[in-house]
Amino acid sequence: MPFDIAIIGGGAAGLMAAVHAGQTGASVCVIERNSALGRKLLKTGGGRCNLTHQAPVDELVRTYTDCGKFLRHALYTFSPDTVVQFFAERRLACKIEKDGCVFPITDRATDVCRILRDDARRAGVQYIYGRRVEAVEKSADTFTLRTPDQTISARTILIATGGVSWPHTGSDGDGYRFAKSFGHTIVPPRASVCPVVASEPWINDLQGVAIEQVVLQAKGNRKKCAGAMIFTENGLGGPAAFDLSRQITDTLFESRGPVPVTVDFLPDTPPDALDALLIEQCAAHAKREMAAILTGLLPRALAIKLTEMTEPSHTVLAGQLKKEHRRKLADLIKKLPLTLTATAPLAQATVTRGGVALNEINPKTMQSRLCPGLFFAGETLNADGPCGGYNLQIAWSTGMLAAQSAAKTASAL
Repeated sequence: MPFDIAIIGGGAAGLMAAVHAGQTGASVCVIERNSALGRKLLKTGGGRCNLTHQAPVDELVRTYTDCGKFLRHALYTFSPDTVVQFFAERRLACKIEKDGCVFPITDRATDVCRILRDDARRAGVQYIYGRRVEAVEKSADTFTLRTPDQTISARTILIATGGVSWPHTGSDGDGYRFAKSFGHTIVPPRASVCPVVASEPWINDLQGVAIEQVVLQAKGNRKKCAGAMIFTENGLGGPAAFDLSRQITDTLFESRGPVPVTVDFLPDTPPDALDALLIEQCAAHAKREMAAILTGLLPRALAIKLTEMTEPSHTVLAGQLKKEHRRKLADLIKKLPLTLTATAPLAQATVTRGGVALNEINPKTMQSRLCPGLFFAGETLNADGPCGGYNLQIAWSTGMLAAQSAAKTASAL
């Protein structure tokens, strides 16, 4: 007998789908190429698992930008509040941090994965480990899934294989191949939520320097990216840079040239207030090095570098700093210009931007418009969000919606 639903992929979307599909009474299997479930899920949020982002659905829709309209129904069906309730009902409370990020109270992704795995198993879901699906075919009302040593039949299938980022976790683009075999268009995958590369040669001098709160802004884009940032060997990393990568990856991928950006190292201090502060500090500490004075505001290595950009020597005394140099220094602190030339390679990206074209998917069901009985969820879709729990929310919402829709479709066959 064929399964009612075969889920390909045991990551976040696939596991949430398995729970909800199993609860409908449908016969369900999850086919996972790895020897264990949730390889990528276990790495999210540095192993803490940033479950979602606490915000009204309409705000989420705006944050998702180009895919927000498509996700609206799924988000209302399974919202951030519903996600928190889902885990609370399974004795895993959640906590909301000041930036809106939601984590399990235990700070352990392993707890999230265990709950989903065990809940689905109790609902009768069968797990098939260590099997890579090599081909998917459809004949009449039945899908056939072929692995190297097994053939599996199902009335409906749900592709939740992820994108192509972090391929060591098992996401290598198989879902795109299956989708294309049924006529679907694949929007070329690009790196998102990842470090960015800058052309400035002095960047390497600041490698490892971290700033708790900055604001990054790309030229021509009104949206500002706020959060922590760290200088890398050849660019920028950290949450603020990760969010910026999502804004600029399309431009860089399409070779429309480098992207100028600015960095505000003191976003809570207006330019006039900063200039006044520098005047006050220079007068009060005239015989101290200017870089030493800035160390009260910025990491020492950064203070030295910015001073070097305004004066021939970073050892210049505060009382010797000329007015025009002081103003230039203030300007660099508030609007340091950088030129971004690339994102990190896709394999190093946290999220894949691109995937199955959304106009070929019914947003009310996550079912293919081209092949009845074929469903998609999670990162396989051309839907992504910024850093901060937004991408797991996509996985939960689309996984749940696809599972319930697939169960209804299977029961009607």
